[in-house]
Amino acid sequence: MKIGLLLIATGKYDIFIEPLIESIEKHFFKNHNVCIFLFTDSDKEYDYTNTKIIYKEHKPFPYPTLERYKTFSKSSELFDDCDYLFYCDIDMLFVDDVDTEILSERVATIHPGFLGKRGTPETRKESLAYVSPKEKLVYYAGGFNGGTRNEFLKMSKHLSENIQKDLDKNIIAIWHDESHMNRYFLDNPPTKVLTPSYCYPESWKLPFKKKLLALDKNHNEIRN
Repeated sequence: MKIGLLLIATGKYDIFIEPLIESIEKHFFKNHNVCIFLFTDSDKEYDYTNTKIIYKEHKPFPYPTLERYKTFSKSSELFDDCDYLFYCDIDMLFVDDVDTEILSERVATIHPGFLGKRGTPETRKESLAYVSPKEKLVYYAGGFNGGTRNEFLKMSKHLSENIQKDLDKNIIAIWHDESHMNRYFLDNPPTKVLTPSYCYPESWKLPFKKKLLALDKNHNEIRN
């Protein structure tokens, strides 16, 4: 079994690459074949035997997040020998072992800020990410998700196309690709739902075991 882990780090986000990869090697599917696919514009040399580096041009915010699924969909041939694919935000850190308990066809992580709440979906009907007030919603975090290769790439293609259709109408959903992902999971429910253990804000205190930390940082400083 081969697990592909997809990372994107362009611009100043390259400062997170080494700590995250080191934590992956320590905690992520230690007894299985893992391949990290790192999309970056960094010119640093990374000596990791299980990492494939793919050049990706940096664009101003919010395009790095808006176009992430477009990047994956257009690079689908890179993942042909993977059984499962997972995406992880680069500014995160594995702090405990993560293994087969997360495997399923479609895997989503409950957003730590909206546990038991509706969250903040897209409310403009003009957007393809729109969620009606009448629709019951579990709000998922964009920072960690995945599934089988075919299901993940199916989602990536769908999100990429819908995001582009919105852009063609000069619409950017309220939370970018996360808004479109939540629309997708409404129509295609996750077959496995992970707790906020897998997107645990670094400085918060939640009643969950810490597995994958979302690191504290100054968003404006890194994005500019």
